[in-house]
Amino acid sequence: MKLLIIFLTTLLSQANAQYAEGNYAEAASQYEQIIAEQPSAEAYYNLGNAYFKQGELAQAILAYERALRIEPSYKDAKHNLLFAQSRIVDNIEDTQSFFLSNWLKALRNALSLQTWIILSIALFFATLLGFFLFAFSHTVWIRKTAFYCSLVALLISIIACVNAGSLHQRDTQQAEAIIIQGIVNAKSSPDRSGTDLFTVHEGTKVEITETIGDWCCIHVGNYIGWMPLAYLERI
Repeated sequence: MKLLIIFLTTLLSQANAQYAEGNYAEAASQYEQIIAEQPSAEAYYNLGNAYFKQGELAQAILAYERALRIEPSYKDAKHNLLFAQSRIVDNIEDTQSFFLSNWLKALRNALSLQTWIILSIALFFATLLGFFLFAFSHTVWIRKTAFYCSLVALLISIIACVNAGSLHQRDTQQAEAIIIQGIVNAKSSPDRSGTDLFTVHEGTKVEITETIGDWCCIHVGNYIGWMPLAYLERI
């Protein structure tokens, strides 16, 4: 374990030095080696920066997204992701999406899967403690306080559990992806002879709803269409 830590620390120093000298391709290669051994939000963030400097927008966005999967509160990664997304050609908005749905998704993504699980378990035990005090305390104000606090703790625990389950499902299914091809025409069917429905460009984030062979059905904004799996990479 110590040898691995020394190796990764040395590799990180070398990668940072390459980045500082403007050798972004070499730096990206070394950051990828670090991620292969021990993925971290910082390594993905650095990789995203190296790709962005090379003009590889899609790979940069993908790296920033993966950094935020590990550490949702990573402010620098959020900032750089928004900046990179502002440079992509597509600006597709989902006008049919209800604002509450977007708010709930933002709440879910505010914390990592591990944090939601810990929060859910901790609040569940707090709920049990509250009900215990309510049942056995002889002081009126303690009973009332314990009762209402336990209800609030139970509610938040349930919300945390639901968010943890939703994140687990998202990460297991790997439904979100980034377009890595320059320009892609989405088809009406999983076949190259299908009708072109709309066009998406490199760096656009899409949701995969179905796969058939080498093709997948994507949902982006208000549009749904088919494209080869080779044209995108799952987050």
